[in-house]
Amino acid sequence: MIVEFDFSSGVLESSIRAAPSVSLSLEEMTASDTVPLRNIFWASGEGLDRFEAALSEDPTVEDATRLFETGDRRLYRIVYPSEMADVAAYRAAVELDAVVLAAENEGTDWIVRMRFPDRTAFAAFRERCERRGLSIAARAVYTRTRFETVDTVLTPHQYEALSAAAEMGYYSVPRDCSLAELAESLGLSSQAVSERLRRGTERLLSVTIEDS
Repeated sequence: MIVEFDFSSGVLESSIRAAPSVSLSLEEMTASDTVPLRNIFWASGEGLDRFEAALSEDPTVEDATRLFETGDRRLYRIVYPSEMADVAAYRAAVELDAVVLAAENEGTDWIVRMRFPDRTAFAAFRERCERRGLSIAARAVYTRTRFETVDTVLTPHQYEALSAAAEMGYYSVPRDCSLAELAESLGLSSQAVSERLRRGTERLLSVTIEDS
């Protein structure tokens, strides 16, 4: 089963506060015998220089490296301090055969989507996180073969972007609005909107086509 939940841990909080217009989206999360926890993520939006400068002073970051930049998007790799509660949470997820599918920030908190073998595994994961002072509040639970509404598959940001695109005629033939006009209506850059549309479409296809 797949669970989407609000996750409050404080990770990157000071960096996000330094650049509140920047949106973060997880690309990959791994750990090894020598690296407690490594997070590769995209940052997009206005204030990337402020965000990057704040990373060096962020207490939740052991090491930060910019890997790639394109337009108003940057790909970063950060390593967590070994004593962080998030490291223990990731280890718990691995032990319970859970997989992190996606994560993006909503303010200084995170919206996370993970796959668990069953509800018992999710309950165990939540209990171990809360023991470490990490807050988890489930938003939606669904399976690959049955889900109630589109907003259980998409993150709120993706749902907003796709809904606006459909309403404004971005998918009409011919199009009734351009990507720039759609971005302006959402108060975002064209690159940020394009990314949300691409990721949202990918998620919708992954559940509908695979289930079919």
